[in-house]
Amino acid sequence: MPKSQRTEKPEPTIFIVDDEQHLGSSLVNLFESMGKKAINYRNATDFLTALDSDAPGCILLDVQMPDMSGLELQERLVKIGNPLPIIFMTGNGNVSISVSAMKAGAFDFLLKPFNSSSVVAVTDKAIAHDASNRRALAERNEIQACQDKLTPREHEVMKYVTQGLMNKQIAHEMSISEIMVKLHRGRMMRKMKARSIVEIVRKYDFLRAGQQHLPG
Repeated sequence: MPKSQRTEKPEPTIFIVDDEQHLGSSLVNLFESMGKKAINYRNATDFLTALDSDAPGCILLDVQMPDMSGLELQERLVKIGNPLPIIFMTGNGNVSISVSAMKAGAFDFLLKPFNSSSVVAVTDKAIAHDASNRRALAERNEIQACQDKLTPREHEVMKYVTQGLMNKQIAHEMSISEIMVKLHRGRMMRKMKARSIVEIVRKYDFLRAGQQHLPG
């Protein structure tokens, strides 16, 4: 009897990028004592080398580091489309740095020295945020895969259906018979795995919302 092919979700990881060895080690010990996975990197280059873009979790990132600063690493991660939420750590409460980081999409900011409860709370929120984003992306990819199977006619029918048009109206708009509209509509609903008009509208709007938020 063949073994079942069960796909396990990877464990969320807290990636700590800080050149202060003592702080990095202390944070790893803190998270591991709570049953959480954490890895410490002393510089941005080592982190980028080991980075797995599919790994869930969050990043605890020091602002000021030699060679490549935290803000420079953030910029690099944005360019490659890495989705991990970034929590900046800094001993300097410089407002302009904080504003720049947040504008570039930072999840939060921690001012050193911080206590264990605050860092645990913010990383928990960041990991939950990352998980939510990944679920939304997986759903969007699944719906997109369904839509990619539609013929041009079926796609056109879907557009009119989501606008609330009846079969007779769609037939007029497309200059085809009502029977053909029903045929295209039935195939479209099956391919989109939608059981109702409400569901097809939700999926259609979900895809459009995702396209509007694409970078570039």
